[in-house]
Amino acid sequence: ELRGPIFLENPDGTITEGVPSDHRPPAKPRNGRRSSRGYGAADDSDGGASSGALSDSPAVAMQQEIDFMYIRHERILALLLITQGCLEILYACVFVTRMRDGSSVMEFTAMYINLRLSPHVAAAILWSILAFQVAFGVIYYAVAVVAMWTKRPRHYRSLANISIVSILVLILLAYVDKFNLIIFFLHLLSYLYARFLQGLTA
Repeated sequence: ELRGPIFLENPDGTITEGVPSDHRPPAKPRNGRRSSRGYGAADDSDGGASSGALSDSPAVAMQQEIDFMYIRHERILALLLITQGCLEILYACVFVTRMRDGSSVMEFTAMYINLRLSPHVAAAILWSILAFQVAFGVIYYAVAVVAMWTKRPRHYRSLANISIVSILVLILLAYVDKFNLIIFFLHLLSYLYARFLQGLTA
């Protein structure tokens, strides 16, 4: 009894397949098709990932460049703030020394001789100015530390704003003969760097 197909040769040499009426071809394995689809899906996913990586590479390179610029300029700002802080401490020490020997009081009363200020009143005004500078300096450097620690745009904006206030305060100190050009210049640079880093972190 035949259970499979048979092949017959025709007179012209061609081959003909003969299949019994009750013959059923074996089912094709589905694993192969699934695996082939799986490989195709994997290839498609790999291709999509590679194309996505290629499309994201310029953005990644740009982000790396921004991070590099931020780190470099952050270090410059830190150096500026350290130098500025050291100069302000030296400025305060000179201020106290001149207050103790009375030279600052004499210069202040001579500058505003028309007001006829007594030495005690002049000394009280100058000591108040120094106390205000110290308190303002503590707030200023606290804002700077928070901005550099958190690396957030709004904190750098706060640093830039307080730098503007410090510049105005330094200008007003010229009226009591306590203006310092170097500290003024460093505050101005700190303001510019704060604005620049605010843009990089936005």
